[in-house]
Amino acid sequence: MRIVERDIELMGWILEQKFMTREQVRRVFWRKAFKRTVEDCRRLGELEEAGFLKRSSRCLYKHVLYTVTAEGVKQLKAYGRDRGLSGLADVDHSNYRHDIVVTDLRIFFYELGYPEWLSERLLIQWPDLRRLPDGMIQHENRSFAIEYESAQKAKDRYKKMFLDYEMDPLVHRTVYVVDYPGLLPKITGLASSYTKLFFVTLQDLENQKLGAKLQGADTEVSFSRLLEGKA
Repeated sequence: MRIVERDIELMGWILEQKFMTREQVRRVFWRKAFKRTVEDCRRLGELEEAGFLKRSSRCLYKHVLYTVTAEGVKQLKAYGRDRGLSGLADVDHSNYRHDIVVTDLRIFFYELGYPEWLSERLLIQWPDLRRLPDGMIQHENRSFAIEYESAQKAKDRYKKMFLDYEMDPLVHRTVYVVDYPGLLPKITGLASSYTKLFFVTLQDLENQKLGAKLQGADTEVSFSRLLEGKA
């Protein structure tokens, strides 16, 4: 089959994010197509038939999960797009929901004009990071760590995480996207002495986008102002 630039970018995204669903691929690479089109499904099927993509052994919540095969990685390497990553044997289904939301966050920022995202798989290659976030936005020479918080952790663990981010010179600001409103006050209270940490609920982010208000230690700022270096 003839490989085109979109195929390389598509496989590159999937490799970096571990896996992607068909719906996620459509949002990024066929976002202008009508929902009833089958072009995305056809192309994914062709890449799968050629041995570059494979479906997970399990489909969760009616989603088909695509990963990149070893042959797909070879193709990416030939185009200089593998980023030093290897393919995965299969999806880690124990972290399925967490990983799918993190990829949704990457797509969310991509659609809003912030495409420079480093995934967890790429950040592993940064040995000087004090802590490995779920992702990182890079914008105008600043790095913003993104953490998706889906469940409450122990206080001691939060204290260690918060201190690591506060002391890390490679991270300009850290944003915790909290899964549900009830969790927000439970963790913001533990971060009252840290100036680099900000918190927002997933619901507010989805509804208000870059206008969503982030809670800091002694300030409140919109996501757009934070990304533009105004907080």
